[in-house]
Amino acid sequence: MFIKLLVVSLTVIFMTAGLIGSVIPVIPGPLLILAGAFLYAWHSDFQVITWTGISVLAFFALFSQALDYLASMVGAKKFGASLWGIIGAFAGGIIGIFLGGLPGVIIGPFLGAFSFEILNGKNINAAIKIGFGTFIGFLAGTIGRFVIAITMIGVFLYQIIT
Repeated sequence: MFIKLLVVSLTVIFMTAGLIGSVIPVIPGPLLILAGAFLYAWHSDFQVITWTGISVLAFFALFSQALDYLASMVGAKKFGASLWGIIGAFAGGIIGIFLGGLPGVIIGPFLGAFSFEILNGKNINAAIKIGFGTFIGFLAGTIGRFVIAITMIGVFLYQIIT
């Protein structure tokens, strides 16, 4: 009985952390949700949460990761970024994680796209517009991750209920 309570408690903790992590970029939200579902599935010998369910959740988690990496770059491109601006958005996001924590993750892609576009010869107004596009992409990616996280939890709960 203690083990079941422990597994259920850990699953709830993973799912909650995953939901929070879907809007905080540094925390891998959908991967935590997948980990919680896998823990529960493993404990129940994959009878309640099946391998098919885990596969669906894994697909959503991978899709979320791809969305996370591409959203800022697509936003930059939509606002007129060159290849250098897109590379700058990506580099700024990576550097932002390590140097600035959460604010760095939010501001890094903007500064990266802006800086690389300035170095590539764009004027300040165009570079600001492109940097703003990376921020819009970041917001779109965050909304997408949150929707995916909610969907993953819904799939998990559906398998438990049915």
